[in-house]
Formats: sequence, C-alpha cells, structure tokens
Amino acid sequence: MGPVITRTRPLRQAALAVALASAWLVADCACSEQASVALPRGSACERGLLTPEDIAGVLRGPIIGAQRLPEDRESCAFTTRGHSRFEVTLRPSHGTKTVDRWIEGEMVLEAVPLHGVGDRAAWQRDLHEVIAEKNDVLCDIAVMGTEGDFVDSSENVLQLRIGDLCNKVFGTVH
Repeated sequence: MGPVITRTRPLRQAALAVALASAWLVADCACSEQASVALPRGSACERGLLTPEDIAGVLRGPIIGAQRLPEDRESCAFTTRGHSRFEVTLRPSHGTKTVDRWIEGEMVLEAVPLHGVGDRAAWQRDLHEVIAEKNDVLCDIAVMGTEGDFVDSSENVLQLRIGDLCNKVFGTVH
C-alpha cells in the first residue's frame, strides 16, 4: 500500500517551504552590518502595524489572535481556530536582495514579479505570499490555508489583498 494522502499534506508542504525560506532569511539577515531603516523593536503585530480588521475577509475563519513567532522576533502570525493563518515579517534591511533572489529564481519555489507593491515585489503562488521591499525594508506576508479556507482563492484577488497589506505597512515606515 502506498502513502496515504490527506487534505493536510499540501498545507504541511507549504508550511515546510515557508519554514525553509524563513530560516534562510533569518540566517541571511543575521549577518547584517547595519539596518537601512531604524525600526522600533517588535513584530508588525506587536506594534499594531496590521490588525485583525486589516486582514479580515481573506480567510473564512475569524482571526482569533496574533503572536510573535518564537524563532524570529521580526515575524508574527495572525491565527484562526483552524490551521489557516497569516505570517507577517518586517525587516529593516535586505529587502532588495531578498526580492531579487526570489525573482531571479534563487529560492526553492518559483516567484514572479508583482507590480504596485512597494518599490519592488514578488508573488509566490504556492505559499500565497507577497515578498516586497521599499527602501530596502522587507515586508513578507504569507497566508497559509487550503483552497476552502479562503473567501476568494483567485490569484489576482490574493495578490491585491496581500500586496495592499504590505503597502499599508510601508506607509508606516519612514
């Protein structure tokens, strides 16, 4: 008998890919000599740059909480009662380099350019993720969930909604 395939397998694969990309970003940014922009300490969630009201309407389930990710002080997650969630990373530097790597195909998964977000952005369809930069500040927002978790899972709607969230965050960073 072959492996059992469940509905959660694609979600686990996406979570693993996000974990690998996040680990690379943490390692890459840890060697930063100096931040391009001085950002206050804390994640975007802790600082109130995004709220549950900002992200409402993307996932079917209500957002029930926000928490900093223990492995990365610059990242947080907005969680639902189920497995779906938003992961938000805001870094003061390496945004340009990170977006370039995604667009140039140097990351594990393929990404395509996304216009109208920050100075430059990429869209990663498998992870429902926008990777954007403005003045080298990195905004990375991924929405984890299966197709049934989204109010509208069409790619253009997700690109617009998630891209708008990065633009909102960039509007608070000077």
